[in-house]
Amino acid sequence: MAELPSEDGASRGPLPTIGQIGRYALKYRIGDGGLGTVYAADDPLLSRRVAIKTLNLMPAGARTPLETDAREPFNAIFLHEARAAAHLSHPHIVTVFDAGLSPQGAYIAMELLKGKDLRALLSDGWRPTVGQAVLIIRRVADALAYAHSKGIVHRDIKPANIFMVGRTQPKVLDFGIASVAHARDSGGAVGGSPHYMAPEQVRNEPTDRRTDVFSLGVVLYELLTGHRAFEGDSLAAITGAVCSFTPPMADEVSTAVPPALASIAARAMAKRPEDRPRSARALSRDLHEWLQAHPEALQSGEDDAPTAERRWPQWAFGSLALVGAGLIGFGIWHGLASAPAGQSLAEPTPAASPVRVAMAPAEPTAQVTSPTASPAATADPPATTIAPPAAAGSGVLQLAISPWAEVEVDGKVQGLTPPLNQLNLPVGRHTVTLRNSGYAAHAIAVDIEANESVLVKHRFGP
Repeated sequence: MAELPSEDGASRGPLPTIGQIGRYALKYRIGDGGLGTVYAADDPLLSRRVAIKTLNLMPAGARTPLETDAREPFNAIFLHEARAAAHLSHPHIVTVFDAGLSPQGAYIAMELLKGKDLRALLSDGWRPTVGQAVLIIRRVADALAYAHSKGIVHRDIKPANIFMVGRTQPKVLDFGIASVAHARDSGGAVGGSPHYMAPEQVRNEPTDRRTDVFSLGVVLYELLTGHRAFEGDSLAAITGAVCSFTPPMADEVSTAVPPALASIAARAMAKRPEDRPRSARALSRDLHEWLQAHPEALQSGEDDAPTAERRWPQWAFGSLALVGAGLIGFGIWHGLASAPAGQSLAEPTPAASPVRVAMAPAEPTAQVTSPTASPAATADPPATTIAPPAAAGSGVLQLAISPWAEVEVDGKVQGLTPPLNQLNLPVGRHTVTLRNSGYAAHAIAVDIEANESVLVKHRFGP
């Protein structure tokens, strides 16, 4: 059970539940953003703390939220983007484990982090050293390069979407969320945050990975100089500056900035995409080469070690051991209609049926895949739909798997868990096989009874 920490870190007792979204028990509000509210919540299936981000369907400048029928396209975009983000597994990208629809609307469940985002830190007066700024931006560039290799462009890189869990350890938030904001606020509006948008975003032109390079260059400029590259007293003034104003070189604003580093930032902020580094990987390489040439810029305990792009099993356990875990994926459509339609945030949903825990494994298979294999295949998994209420001749299989697994039932792949958390199965015996790269497959025989739930729990690793 969650406990309320005191100022000195000691526990003061269990946290009360203030509401319910999906299967998650909301414990306290973390904050509000343009797209919704973020809560700390408990996941009862995996006994861990997560962050829940809700989707606010109040268009910019509106006084009332969208009507129910008008919400469906935005929910679909939100869940589609969450589905894509679930494919990302990188040390500098926040972990997304689950997403779905509840009576309160769409939500994302993600890794709960300790720390502050860059915007909050900068507003508090924090200024990184030159070496720290370069390390932070290089690691964000590595994360973006990884996402770009999966076909995902962020489109809203800004300090508020870079969360710091250490002085040089960033995690990128909100992949794909700019698409939802764009669709929600109006058909012709630009998507992104105006101070950090690329000129092609302002002009509603096609975007690509170099769009993220521009935005990251603007963040680098701000970290180095303490000033935003593009300012204005209105949206029109800011976007006009983005398209036509060339900010002074960073070394002209701050004499602490080496000219070579100022040139890297300026090139990243080039107005034309073809004049920027061709990719986030290229920007990362430029920053790495600068650090190699200036080792004195790094303080004790800081290093420019390369970022591992695929450390899924080990890293996932590490993130779980910290504070919480996360959210989404392409199985988001499964089992998300279990909450009653009239459920309110103040009323947790009671269990709808008895749950049996399946413990006795079937004879395990011996197949072990490569430790470096990706948890998600290059092709999308089979499409899934919202699970209807169990029919008279069916029951529900609930899944609580850590850190993740590909799920097979009777030899047929059903998707990845998380976020897949339940399946409707016909009455009878079924063989459930869980596969996680680097570990032996785990198989278990499950007896499904009518209108009853069976919970399968398994942890890969120690």
